[in-house]
Amino acid sequence: CILASRQNENGGACPFCRTPTPDSAAALLALVQKRADAKDPVAIELLASAYFDRCYGLQQDIHWAIELWTEAARLGDLGAHFKLGGFYYHGEGVEQD
Repeated sequence: CILASRQNENGGACPFCRTPTPDSAAALLALVQKRADAKDPVAIELLASAYFDRCYGLQQDIHWAIELWTEAARLGDLGAHFKLGGFYYHGEGVEQD
C-alpha cells in the first residue's frame, strides 16, 4: 500500500485499499505489522529489516530479524532469501554446522 500510494496521484491514498499514507513512524509500523500478521511476505521482510536496522523506533533485535526473514523466505520473498544467504555465507547471527 505504501509504495502504491507514493506512486499514485490520488492524494496519497493506496489505490487498492484507499488507506491514507501514514505520516508518522508509529502509524507506518502499525500498517506493516497488520500486513505481517496477515502473512504478507513483503511486509514481514520490511519488518525484519526494521528490527535489524533500528528503524521506526524499534530496538535492534538481530535474532528476531533473522526469524522474520526466515518466515518471509518461506513465504517466497526473494529479498529475504538474499539477506539470509548473506548471513549464512558470513556466519553472522546463524548457527553453523
